[in-house]
Amino acid sequence: MPAAFTQEEYRERTRRLRQRMAERGIDTLLVLNESNINYLTGYEGYSDYVPQLALVCQDEEDPWLILREMDTLCAFPTSYLPDTRILGYAEKYIGSSERTPWQPIADLVKERSKSNLIGIEMGAKMLGIKGHAALSSHLDLSNAIDADDMVVTLQRVKSPAELAYMEQAGKIVDRAFQAGRLEIAVGARECDVAAVVQSALIKGTPEFPGGPCYGALTMPVGSPANAPHLKWSDASYKMGCQTNFEIGAFRHRYVCALSRTVFLGEPSARAQHLHRAALDGFLAEFDAIRPGATCADVSHAFQSAFVPYGVRKESRSGYSTGIDWGADLSFNPNDHTVIEPNMTFHVLIGIFEKEDGYIFSETVRVTENGAVSLSNMSRDLLVNC
Repeated sequence: MPAAFTQEEYRERTRRLRQRMAERGIDTLLVLNESNINYLTGYEGYSDYVPQLALVCQDEEDPWLILREMDTLCAFPTSYLPDTRILGYAEKYIGSSERTPWQPIADLVKERSKSNLIGIEMGAKMLGIKGHAALSSHLDLSNAIDADDMVVTLQRVKSPAELAYMEQAGKIVDRAFQAGRLEIAVGARECDVAAVVQSALIKGTPEFPGGPCYGALTMPVGSPANAPHLKWSDASYKMGCQTNFEIGAFRHRYVCALSRTVFLGEPSARAQHLHRAALDGFLAEFDAIRPGATCADVSHAFQSAFVPYGVRKESRSGYSTGIDWGADLSFNPNDHTVIEPNMTFHVLIGIFEKEDGYIFSETVRVTENGAVSLSNMSRDLLVNC
């Protein structure tokens, strides 16, 4: 499995990162979030349940990868880095009450950088309070700079190659949704519907396969279906149920998300009202997404179209997306980030209230002329009889 992008693209990412490090007074950066490690190196392992990082030094063109020794075997075929820049620590540090992997990691960092001008992704889930304490006991972090935002903000504007992967994921997610929708019928089990969707997400298209599904399928079923993040059960479908599909297809960890509500049998008048509210809000938001607008502007456009329907919705109406379904920017009144061409957003109209449930979303790319959807799915009210 070769690296997903060219050496030149990876090195340009690191070059821009080192420029930001210089602006923040950072000589040595510890990148702990696996999505960010992937962005900088191409590493496609899923191993962030143990300590690992990418080490970026101000005076070096390429990062270092520091992994559990067995996971270096995942890095050799997927990272663009030469084998000499992929380092492993011994297995004896795993599952030990007497040793910590942060000790050899700290030693490897100190061997490659003598500077104490260190930045670190403080909010990385693998670090935690205990991990920070263990790392600090072996590496001087007394003046460390919180660098949680440094790699994430680089990911906002996508390259042509990144967009190509997301467009491919868009074709996969449309196929997966259609496959799952066709399985919904009285007596069908929810788990069987989910299995069809998951299979289609992995199988992909004749031209390109799907990637590992990172939290790829949410599908609460009910009357109404109003829980935002439930999966499937082993229950069987009954007439009158609705299914809120939120599906993500992946290509080299880049996601295209899609959401739709499917009704089994004629939807109620209230459900039809929710569909109109969600669709009008979506379309107003879609039209507002363009270079120069802010995320708050987009949120305002959504609210202007949606609020007159009298439907309660407290959650945001979308967010930026890309690697591993990550979210950096939000469509809410408080995010004043200016939108740029080749940003990508999951425009998500989710209604998750005690009496109401509905979902409608598409992943969009920002062009010079506005938003373009990466999905060709119908925007009509979807009913299985």
